[in-house]
Amino acid sequence: MQEDLISLGYDPGPANGEAATRTIIAVAKFQAQHNLEATGEITPQLAGIIKATLAKRSGTATATRQAVTAQTTSRLSIAQPGTTVRNVFGPEVGLGANRCRGACGGNCPKSCAIEIFYECAGSSQLRRVEAFACGTHPGCREHDACLDTCLQENAESRECQPRCDVMAMEAYGFESSASWLLGNGPYDGEIRFEYTRQGAAELEPAYRCPAGATRQCSEDVACVDANGASVDPVFDSYPAAKAGAMQIAEFRAGPVCGNNADRVCEQSATIQLSGDDTCPGGKCTRFGMEFDYRNADPTAPLECATSTRGGDDDFIGDLVKLGGDALASRGVGAGEQEGDGMGQLLGLFGKVIASGDSPEDVQVTITPFDENGNPIESQRVGSEPGNGPAPIPRTVDLPAVNGHLFVPMYQLASASRPGEVKERRVTCTHKGEPVLETIFVLR
Repeated sequence: MQEDLISLGYDPGPANGEAATRTIIAVAKFQAQHNLEATGEITPQLAGIIKATLAKRSGTATATRQAVTAQTTSRLSIAQPGTTVRNVFGPEVGLGANRCRGACGGNCPKSCAIEIFYECAGSSQLRRVEAFACGTHPGCREHDACLDTCLQENAESRECQPRCDVMAMEAYGFESSASWLLGNGPYDGEIRFEYTRQGAAELEPAYRCPAGATRQCSEDVACVDANGASVDPVFDSYPAAKAGAMQIAEFRAGPVCGNNADRVCEQSATIQLSGDDTCPGGKCTRFGMEFDYRNADPTAPLECATSTRGGDDDFIGDLVKLGGDALASRGVGAGEQEGDGMGQLLGLFGKVIASGDSPEDVQVTITPFDENGNPIESQRVGSEPGNGPAPIPRTVDLPAVNGHLFVPMYQLASASRPGEVKERRVTCTHKGEPVLETIFVLR
């Protein structure tokens, strides 16, 4: 972004990735000159606006509204105002599957109203549905149609985003386009997007009511206990999983107890962050999941990944992941030699950052070496090195073909703030095949 500001004639200081005073002043000047609130705040959406402005000025990205419409009419289906669509995804590139196609907002679905509900499926299972109600406008729909078509033609292209941003700006003006990118109006209606899985190629998970609870198919709640109180459904299985894949049963997730905190006390998706436990990194709250399993290959671990929604992760996570995707795809560019240390370093950073699913998963440290090859610890900068297991393990050993497993997890008190709510989705695979997924709501 600093390089883009320099190209536009602003003075953000050296393009070193540090948001110093000169960078903040340059950002505020750009915002003021483009009728945006001059806060000086750096966000992924603003970075997109700056890049699109540069592309428009330099003339490197052009696309007419008529040409884009003609290209996309027969190839893509963008939802229209007043409709409800389910499991409609754009090309899976960059940050993952594109959802909410045709909605306004650079961070969709984070700019939309979110509703979670369950539908009865079969004789005993439940289907989890995430519904996003999003504002829309012809400019947003045409922009997403342009972007999807471009990415389908060349998934590695870096010109798709600025090209389609410029198209929207030329057709609808800078002020409206910037407002849409920031998740605001004007709108001509609303589209409801429903998803029962996270990606076009992913399997749909089935849920069930926990032991002692009854499924409700005509009520606002999915499961009730013997006293009529609402309880959270739990993961059951992937009905469409391949035959012979690892399977689990009696899945439970929630707070832990026991002398060694080695079992789930009660099934609960909500984890109250009391900070009463002690972990290697400080005060924490422990939770976890446990289940029976069969058909496992003990030579291969259970591999788990996380994604986070809510709190600062919505902002910082976008910056981290956008940067990681950009760096990881950069490689050795024009003018760089194979021996270019900085180019290789950026590529390495990109791979490390892109491997994390949230800011809590990313640790990068730089330690210089002296002339004898010894690290100079006094000059080390970056993340504090972890001195214990990851809060949510990325790999879990499987001791046998069949058995029972408890997977411990924790959240450091220092990583949360009072009143903040985070939703952490945990998905696990075995030899590339999906095994389980669960969601913890950390309060």
